[in-house]
Amino acid sequence: MELALITIEKIVEMFLILVVGAAAFHWKIIDSNANKKMSGLLLKIVTPAMIFMAYQMDYEPEKLRGLLITLALSGASYVWTILMVNLLVRPGKSTDVAIERVAAIYSNAGFMGIPLVNGILGKEGVFYLTAYITVFNMVIWSHGLSVMCGTVSVKGVLKNFMQPTTAAIGLGIVCFLLRIRLPAVLSNPIKMVGDMNTAMAMLVAGCNLAESNLLGAMRKARTYWICSMKLLWVPALSVAILALIPVERIYRLTVLAAISCPTAATGTLFALQYNKDSNYASELFTVTTLLSLLTIPLVILLGGLILR
Repeated sequence: MELALITIEKIVEMFLILVVGAAAFHWKIIDSNANKKMSGLLLKIVTPAMIFMAYQMDYEPEKLRGLLITLALSGASYVWTILMVNLLVRPGKSTDVAIERVAAIYSNAGFMGIPLVNGILGKEGVFYLTAYITVFNMVIWSHGLSVMCGTVSVKGVLKNFMQPTTAAIGLGIVCFLLRIRLPAVLSNPIKMVGDMNTAMAMLVAGCNLAESNLLGAMRKARTYWICSMKLLWVPALSVAILALIPVERIYRLTVLAAISCPTAATGTLFALQYNKDSNYASELFTVTTLLSLLTIPLVILLGGLILR
């Protein structure tokens, strides 16, 4: 229960910043172009800085073991999620099966997962979350891309995998394993930049919500089915499976928190690139982002009670 209360507190804090972002867009303090640039700053500088600093800790074999366990759990979670979504989102039920499957499978773990995990599990949770983000990047640029466009090349996957976030993970792991700790004159500025992650992520999310046709999206019954799958049924299945795996609680809660996040914004980018219904992809991203403010505390409460 204590974990759920902490989650609710953090979600409320994040929601209030999101409202500020939406208001800033409505009052034209931030426009679409500025929000796009701020999103780029977040993804290419702020989030990588926070991830890198998560590895600036004393080397312990137990932490390395936990990172590898979380990596394995993250990979397994995509197996059961993909199987479940493919079973429930069938061709013929919708003309946008590819968009719906990608939306239901892939979480916005970097965008919302990092501030969420940092709030409820602290720096150590973010450290383990990087394993999930690594698997996410590998799977979405291979499986997710193939779902959306039908084919994918190994060269294309490797090219798209080389992002600032994955570079920060790689560099952070090297420093962690080699016991390299930056001097304060370098680590303090990087940490200050990384500390902007939560606020900037929620400001960008608020601008995205203000820019979208939220009311129109929420009138579609099919939207709620996909959203419930992403935010409730997949996390519920994950809790049931994670409860059977005898590893430390923090590893399982980290993976569960990542799974419970709303759909990844990458799905909208894929839809734009491969001539799918990008408006529908954006609607799913928007509605899941809004509804996740209610569902994430429920999922974490369930996980806190069961994942002992």
